Amino acid sequence: MTRQSWYTLVTAGWLVLHAVGTGKAQEAFFDEGNQRYQQGDFHGALERYVRVLDEGLESGELYYNLGNTYFKIGQLGPAMLYYERARRLMPGDDDLRANIELARSMTADDITIRPTFWLFRVVDWWVSWLPRVVLVWLVALAYLVAMGAIVAVLFRPEHFATWGRRVAGIAGAVTVVFGINLGVREFSLGRAEEAIVMVEEVHVQSAPSDDAALQIFSIHEGTKVQIDRRTDTWIEISLEDGTVGWILAENLEPI
Repeated sequence: MTRQSWYTLVTAGWLVLHAVGTGKAQEAFFDEGNQRYQQGDFHGALERYVRVLDEGLESGELYYNLGNTYFKIGQLGPAMLYYERARRLMPGDDDLRANIELARSMTADDITIRPTFWLFRVVDWWVSWLPRVVLVWLVALAYLVAMGAIVAVLFRPEHFATWGRRVAGIAGAVTVVFGINLGVREFSLGRAEEAIVMVEEVHVQSAPSDDAALQIFSIHEGTKVQIDRRTDTWIEISLEDGTVGWILAENLEPI
């Protein structure tokens, strides 16, 4: 083996060990955060969770725990932000849904949500139907089965011609259908950009200007908005009841 091959092998091994070590450290901090949360040390738990997040780990469970911790220490904006981020990764979780409703009930803005067109509700249900982990495994396994069936048909047509084609067709269809579902979820295709108000109160203007005469209403920490348009420093938002206005971008954190 050449010196370059040895160098490549050693480098690859170090990267694998580093990744494993980093993953174990993240898991340890996550577990310690859970312990501190159970003990009522919410600031200590928050420090551990944020450290895991800073290491690059993102998961629905981590976001959910962050939301719970921020809620416990009375920071409604970050709590709603991480709850909503968690919902995008585990949309069918009943506990998460209940916590979002509880936190939402504590915001200062009482906003009536407009009914959604039934077709959009069906699409949203379909996209959110399976947990992300299950969806990833389903697509991966269906793809492997389809490829295996195709290989079997190509190399042993006398044994697998009929059943191989059927299995390949079914597995291929599953791969395409649920692969589209996964792609829509992962890349937020067709989903409006949303954000959470992170300050105690912000004035909403009728135009992108801080002129007091253009103020039309105020919204408060924890309220979810949809982002419609942007300028350098201003964002046009719409609320869930259809109300529209402009606020400074610095007051929002995108979900």
